[in-house]
Amino acid sequence: MIRYLRSLGTAIMILIVHTAFSQKVEKKPNILLIISDDLRTELNCYGESYIKSPNIDKLANEGTVFTSAYVQQAVCAASRASFLTGVRPNTTGVDYPYSEYFVNTFWPSHPSIAEYFERQNYEVRTFGKINHGPQDKIKTLNYIPKGLKFYASEENIKLGGPKGRSKETPPFENADVPDEAYQDGMIAKEAVKAIKDLAGGKEPFFLAVGFKKPHLPFCAPKKYWDMYNDSEIQLAVNPELPKGAPSYAVSQKELNSYRTPPKVNGEFSPEYQKTLKHGYAACVSYVDAQVGKLMNQLKESKALENTIVIFMSDHGWHLGEQGTWGKQTNYENATRAPLIISLPGKARGVRVNQFVEYVDIYPTLVELAGFEPADYLEGNSFLPLFDNPSKEWKSAAFSQFPRNGFEGYAIRTKDFRYVEWRADKDSSVMSIELYDHRSDPIESVNVASEKKYGEVVKKLAARLKAGWKAALPAGVYNYSNNRPAPPSVGWGPEAKSGDGG
Repeated sequence: MIRYLRSLGTAIMILIVHTAFSQKVEKKPNILLIISDDLRTELNCYGESYIKSPNIDKLANEGTVFTSAYVQQAVCAASRASFLTGVRPNTTGVDYPYSEYFVNTFWPSHPSIAEYFERQNYEVRTFGKINHGPQDKIKTLNYIPKGLKFYASEENIKLGGPKGRSKETPPFENADVPDEAYQDGMIAKEAVKAIKDLAGGKEPFFLAVGFKKPHLPFCAPKKYWDMYNDSEIQLAVNPELPKGAPSYAVSQKELNSYRTPPKVNGEFSPEYQKTLKHGYAACVSYVDAQVGKLMNQLKESKALENTIVIFMSDHGWHLGEQGTWGKQTNYENATRAPLIISLPGKARGVRVNQFVEYVDIYPTLVELAGFEPADYLEGNSFLPLFDNPSKEWKSAAFSQFPRNGFEGYAIRTKDFRYVEWRADKDSSVMSIELYDHRSDPIESVNVASEKKYGEVVKKLAARLKAGWKAALPAGVYNYSNNRPAPPSVGWGPEAKSGDGG
């Protein structure tokens, strides 16, 4: 089940897990997987009190909130390739976009989570942005709204040109339109229909619903914009590159694709920053409303009592922290992301503070449905945490990000974040970063060169070298032995677009 040593201990653990979830094994549970794009833990249930997210908060109160869930690479394509197939970026070979190797070699023999459940005789539907890229390689039935642009106003649609957005369009919009005027409203509408149609079926269903917000541009109907006032919005307290960090630790790419006012001393004006955060918050509330529609239909269809619901993002996002507006870093705001799971018949309103990784979601869902995870998966099911939220678990989480001929490899422990930037040509360490979360939780000062942290650097360097398997809890093993992917060669139209996820 959880890859304990194959012994009497294994049999006991399997018996315990199956007994605890026996009701769901007798009748396979439905699964509703909801993915929001570029959403960090900017939710009321994660402590952001100014955010209006009542539907997601309700889901959190009915399920389990994982407060320390980390992605493996903070960009859309790489993160999705990882958590949808249950392996890490060095195995998928995906940075941005999906790679030729991943699409043509790895994926065909390693099914995505939706394809896995389709093979288990689930009724499978996907909606919106699940995989990152063109959909012609995806076997499952997928709905993507046709004809809707990034913007709703005629002016911005015209300025957006053939791609729908450009350096002439603003990074936000609050048109006075219904939810369905933007893509997420249409995605929710179609997903609600599917729940209604499939809820009474003979076979269980697996629905994956991918909302595009709060990804740039921050476009949401005016009624969600009107939920917020700039006076309640606080700006980042660490708006500069961390002291002592290498310049390539962050990217300025994403907002550069839109029309923005000139910066003063390298920063947008406080008023403009508040406008950006206002737009982001409006998009969060817009997504929250769509989640509410899905949950209401589950309840009306009497499917909720036998449905596992997962709400997550593909990674976090910076709202001015570390001097950037985007993802594509190894820092906390980009790699930590929301993860909420509601299980029928399980404890409500539980918070789990132990480390889990997004690569663990695949094997966890497989086990929750009563199946055995494949040995090639590089994540480990965290099913025991539902019964014992305080159980000792992973001692660290791992992420990585490539930049300019380097690859930054990071390890996040309870007290520290340690990053090594290694040269692609020979893996030599070019620079290191260390952040002490006990005194600097916002990661504003790189203390790697300070003498008093010398032993900490040595120990964390050794732990990073030992890798993610060495961070597994006692008695839990992972038997994967996948070959590393070749250097990434972009696949499909996005390989030429330079969109960045």
